[in-house]
Amino acid sequence: KQWTTSNKALFGSAQSFPSLDRDAWKTELEHAELQGLVETAEAAARAAGQVIVSHLGCAAEVCDPTTDEECEIKTNLKDIVTQYDKQAQESVESIIRDAYPLHSFLGEEDVNPGAAASEAALEAALAKSESGFVWICDPIDGTANFAAGLTLCAVTVSVVYKGTTVIGVIYDPHQDELFSAVKGEGQSSLNGKPMPNLKEYHAIESIRDAIINAGCPADPNAFATSMRGVMALNGRSRGLRMIACSALTTAWIAAGRLNAHFGYDLSSWDLAPGALLISESGGIVTDLDGSPYQLETRNMLCSTNLVVHQDVLQILTEADAVSFTRSQ
Repeated sequence: KQWTTSNKALFGSAQSFPSLDRDAWKTELEHAELQGLVETAEAAARAAGQVIVSHLGCAAEVCDPTTDEECEIKTNLKDIVTQYDKQAQESVESIIRDAYPLHSFLGEEDVNPGAAASEAALEAALAKSESGFVWICDPIDGTANFAAGLTLCAVTVSVVYKGTTVIGVIYDPHQDELFSAVKGEGQSSLNGKPMPNLKEYHAIESIRDAIINAGCPADPNAFATSMRGVMALNGRSRGLRMIACSALTTAWIAAGRLNAHFGYDLSSWDLAPGALLISESGGIVTDLDGSPYQLETRNMLCSTNLVVHQDVLQILTEADAVSFTRSQ
């Protein structure tokens, strides 16, 4: 099946789920309730982080060269899962269900491999949630890095209320850095302390000064598109990186450590918490077609400021690096 990810094509327009009142959080959620949600999300993320630090470099454990057994492959060689992804998710889900038994839970490890499956899972979770709350989790974002022993991996936990992300948490257990955001607060925090607003703290004036992270998608067509973007941006920015962990990338943009990130065909558990962190910190998050970010967005560009964002978007567009056709 060919599927062109021309951004809006994946879920259609902003009215993908017309029955959802995406502004309901403004009148239906009290500050105290939001604080309870973020505290639970932080505790759950830390629990998964303990699994990560205990088994970093687990490829030797779960990939036995003497028997030719490999890590479990999901869609292709670049997209793997280990037994610890599932263990970490169980840690997260247990804490959430104890605190909020009536809320819905969507974890990556419960979803069949592939982009179409993650789209369908999100749609089903939003449609079926009787409480309006859906917790979304990636227990180990950057599994390939984790299995290899690279510390470029993290936990994501977000809370969605009637289609809007109201809580976003990303935890880097290796540095013990807990990034958190609550919708509408106008700031994000790092280990409980407010991070500087990007509009005041990190206002570089040109893409020439920007460090930009490029997506490393599993789909070969998406990867080729990302490489067109890399080639186009390489001579016009301070530097390109390919970290292969959207959680850390987006958290670092919210903290002003990176200036932009572009990625393709990413799932809600990859993007939702980081998008909230960045927007609450004063950064910019859009679809790669320039339309506003929504929970259903799968091709994303996020930046520390509008100048960089507009420059990157223009260069990617000129390089034909804003959409692709799925290879499967």
